[in-house]
Amino acid sequence: MPADTDIANMALSRLGTRATIADLSENSTEARQIKLWYATVRDDLQSLVDWNFNRVSQALASLGTPPARWASSYAYPSDCLKMRRLDFGTASWVAGDPASDFEIASDGSGTFLYCNEDRVSAVYAQRVTDPARFTPGFVLALVDCLAAAVAHAITQKADLAEMLLRRAQERIERARADSANEGIAQGDAERLAQSLVVRDFDWMGDGT
Repeated sequence: MPADTDIANMALSRLGTRATIADLSENSTEARQIKLWYATVRDDLQSLVDWNFNRVSQALASLGTPPARWASSYAYPSDCLKMRRLDFGTASWVAGDPASDFEIASDGSGTFLYCNEDRVSAVYAQRVTDPARFTPGFVLALVDCLAAAVAHAITQKADLAEMLLRRAQERIERARADSANEGIAQGDAERLAQSLVVRDFDWMGDGT
């Protein structure tokens, strides 16, 4: 699989420029812009779609003392970008449903999940920084999203930035459709899709 610099250079190639970078830390306009946006766009994309490579299913560890209104406290996964599902014994919560039987909050030192159940398991989107774990579909989506994010700053071409934004949005919709047919129950897929339908690309920074 490609390295971070390979993904960066693929994104730059979408701009129609011949410029390439050898390292994200080098002193060039292209490297500075890519480095500025890379982690944010990568993490946002990993949370937008239920990718199989960063889908984690695990029991949450009991930790800390809950507020008086709750009976149990669990450590919120530090690598969680988006909680997709919680199972409380026979009851479940799926992203998009109202959160009425639990609360996710910080006590100032860490983030916790509070509820009244003695066992909780979670399915969530994990932050993955190692590009060796990325799937080809994710790489292509990241390339398009990254290109859209940096296009105007590097090329000063508003029409190119808008075209790349549309291309990135199409790529994400395609990935969502693939995700809905892979690895999750149909009912959960429908609810997950509904929870992800309306999402603005504020990280583009171009006012769209």
